[in-house]
Amino acid sequence: MLKVREIVNLLEREVPPELQEDWDNTGLLIGFKEREVSKILTCLEIDKRVVQEAEEIDADMIISHHPLIFQGVKALRDDDYKSEMIMDIIYRGISVYSCHTSFDKVKGGNNDIIMEKMGLSSIKNLKGEEVTSPSKMAERRDEADIGRIGEFRHAMTYKNVIEMAAEKLNMSIRQLRAVGSLETEIKKVGVCTGAGADLAAMAASSGCQLFITGDVKYHEALDALQDGMCLLDAGHYGTEKFFAEEMKKLLDKKLGDKVQITASGISMEPFEIL
Repeated sequence: MLKVREIVNLLEREVPPELQEDWDNTGLLIGFKEREVSKILTCLEIDKRVVQEAEEIDADMIISHHPLIFQGVKALRDDDYKSEMIMDIIYRGISVYSCHTSFDKVKGGNNDIIMEKMGLSSIKNLKGEEVTSPSKMAERRDEADIGRIGEFRHAMTYKNVIEMAAEKLNMSIRQLRAVGSLETEIKKVGVCTGAGADLAAMAASSGCQLFITGDVKYHEALDALQDGMCLLDAGHYGTEKFFAEEMKKLLDKKLGDKVQITASGISMEPFEIL
């Protein structure tokens, strides 16, 4: 049976933590390194429902996209939601590894998943450069690597792209927020999963007619219009919800039947469709 430290070593070979942004907190955030691992739960985010899910399947380890501990923890108290959750995880001996912006950047990670689902090809980073190896990414530390640019085989209207996005990302079209004329011809598309609207200008400079991301703010939308580029807000959850299944696939491929991997079935979409 594999130990926590061996799972961590495997993860960090596939998705080097050196790729993370300076402000990020990727890595083993709660660790019982020498404990054996028979079951792993993968998830986008950790909340009390996910912890209960881990308990129900008797998981020894949780692998999340978003960090459970993001900023400095100054106290752990049972009258605080997150503190209580962290203490519960520790009490149950569950290790937690978070694989955040490193998985956004690495080839095959979140952004490449969206590119594939949308049928985009000729994939580059947001500056239009080749997507390099993890070691080269870590060495050059270029923010452009956190997103992708690709092209449709044939140009289509923005309206048609929106309809495609709703289908391919398994979303209601009412969950998508569109900036720009629906009749705009779209061929070249930039993507940054999560909250990446601050990188839209980089995509515009590389000739994109459309940038897809989440959590778009009012002035970011206006800036995109000024740059002559359409913007599609598919939500933070909508663009990153595939992590749990994709991480499960990665671990299944690398671990075989040595460890049982379960992808969380809990939706982390906080917004309701009216």
